[in-house]
Amino acid sequence: MATSVDGLVFLHVPKAGTSFSLSLFEYGCRYKSEVGLLHLMNDFRAGSHIEHVKAQCPGAFASLSGGHHPLLTEQAQRGHVVGMFRDPVERVASGLAHNFHDCEALQHHLGITCSANHADYSCASRAKNLTEATLMYANCVTGCMTRMLTGSACGRGEHGLSAPPAWKVGSSASSSSGSSISSSSSRDVPALAISRLRTAFQFVGDTGQWNRSVCIFCGLFSPRVQPYDYDRLFVNVRPSNNLGAVDKAKSILRTHKWHDAADQAVYHEVTAWLDKVEPRLQDNARYRECRAEWWKRRQRA
Repeated sequence: MATSVDGLVFLHVPKAGTSFSLSLFEYGCRYKSEVGLLHLMNDFRAGSHIEHVKAQCPGAFASLSGGHHPLLTEQAQRGHVVGMFRDPVERVASGLAHNFHDCEALQHHLGITCSANHADYSCASRAKNLTEATLMYANCVTGCMTRMLTGSACGRGEHGLSAPPAWKVGSSASSSSGSSISSSSSRDVPALAISRLRTAFQFVGDTGQWNRSVCIFCGLFSPRVQPYDYDRLFVNVRPSNNLGAVDKAKSILRTHKWHDAADQAVYHEVTAWLDKVEPRLQDNARYRECRAEWWKRRQRA
């Protein structure tokens, strides 16, 4: 069960937990103290300093980016992919509150200019009709996780504000860089997304079960450089700071019975995988140490 793999690929799904990068750094990178770890995190989030991050993590990652790049065909075929996923309603509500994340077209449609500052979550609050904005945003990013698993960007742009997703590979899944899914394929996108989850990934986690997911990751992956500091892995480095907008968006989505069947299937696959894998780790020392630290945090809370 102990694994140390060269060249992990991190699929960074929007609003599914930038903080998972801390687990990746602990797994594969050199750093001194918490200050060094925070430097890695800041360079990772800046994007422009990603080469410095890679230099501190020799051989650990084939693809590591603070951005949100979809999974390419050659990456899926190679395997060694890891990623965090999230309940679709929770993910959409968080993205809406975070300045219509991945749907810049909605800003133009509503006549709202959102700040590029990641700490500014005020954009959604300026929408004149939050219900309309929420439902349009949800349509824009419907199938985000499914699309990223199959080579496309999370958001569907201006077309996505009104049109439903065309869940056929030839019409909806193409990547802006690198390989894309063949337009001649007869396999539909949701089925391909599930297939890639099952065959390309060595770890999938659930943002809604953060501590549990992190401990399973630690149990599965033996650190390459230095032991895990488990307490650091439970930190949320980019929490939502407009929880009122998040709660309102969730209420609107549920009231209007919004449902993303494709991403819900992806999310179900992820939670089922966690349920299947965790029992195998009950005697794993790293998993048990991580759970013990998690319990201490609960006792202190």
